[in-house]
Amino acid sequence: MSEVAVVRERFLPASETFIYSELVNLKNLSAIVCTKKIINSDRFPFKPIHVYKNKNHLCSILQKQKVKLIHVRFGTTAAQLLDVKKKLNLPMLTSFHGFDLPSNQRSFAKYKGKLKRLFEEGEAFTVTSNNMKKILLNYGCPKEKIVVHHSGIDVERFRFQQRTMPEDGKIILLSVGRLVEKKGMKYLIDAFCRVQKIYPNIRLRIAGDGPLRNKLMKQVKSLKLNDKVKFLGEVSHDQVVKEMLEAHVFVLASVTGKYGNQEGIPNVLKEAMATGLPVVSTSHAGIPELVRDKKSGYLVPERDSTALADRILHLADTPETWGKLGKTGRKTIKRSFNSENQIEELERIYDLVMQM
Repeated sequence: MSEVAVVRERFLPASETFIYSELVNLKNLSAIVCTKKIINSDRFPFKPIHVYKNKNHLCSILQKQKVKLIHVRFGTTAAQLLDVKKKLNLPMLTSFHGFDLPSNQRSFAKYKGKLKRLFEEGEAFTVTSNNMKKILLNYGCPKEKIVVHHSGIDVERFRFQQRTMPEDGKIILLSVGRLVEKKGMKYLIDAFCRVQKIYPNIRLRIAGDGPLRNKLMKQVKSLKLNDKVKFLGEVSHDQVVKEMLEAHVFVLASVTGKYGNQEGIPNVLKEAMATGLPVVSTSHAGIPELVRDKKSGYLVPERDSTALADRILHLADTPETWGKLGKTGRKTIKRSFNSENQIEELERIYDLVMQM
């Protein structure tokens, strides 16, 4: 079995379940994790994990483990490790995930002039959408080095459930995501305020935590929605499944951040579609590659609370459409975003890069 070193500076933030899933479900290759700091070890148990202090220490670990491939999560980290790759003469695969795109001004500064070198010396780069591929091409990454590789969804865990209007008319809207700018939660709350005036029994549940929590809670209070909007905080993956199975509509109002921060294709949208939830989202980054407007859900322009409200109201008015939208979404996930298939594809990518 070949040895792959997966490098993530912090292993592992709660929002990166997809990285853990790929790691623990490899079948034909063994992997080690190299990190500067271990977090959430109870949520993401894995062995072996090697904590490195600096580049020389990492070199020593990789040599002792006889690693054949370095898989670096996030381009900003990969740029810092080019000297490690060069010293050990090892092939390196770099995965971009969204905030590390050079189109994000804050991330671009972190490359410290090494982006060109990264694209020249790195053997291959994975991105999660064609939109991300276009961005890397615009910044000089060779086309032949870029592979679009979608993170997959466990379709057994996120099982399908037909959605119908509840007898009491209490529709549950669900949104899941970190409470940060690019998730667009403030636009969702504004949209919900409009919706609940027409459907007073509707409720909004928001799962996730982040720096904007207090600001968003103040927004809810100012709109007198405290009894209708519930902030769940950071929840486990099992709790996300439970929330999705109890909801009727899923909404994600993603936007491009002030400094250019973008999504790839959000996994929570895939998970929601896998469970058969009709979804409403935005025409942002790679989302249109997942959600086909009026086929598997609805898309509206970024930062357009009125359009978002209109689409939610349309779904509330036409519960007979929920089933068809949900079935189409489920088919999309099973066909193109099934975790089993995507992990097999990742192993093929590993094999190709190790032969370079």
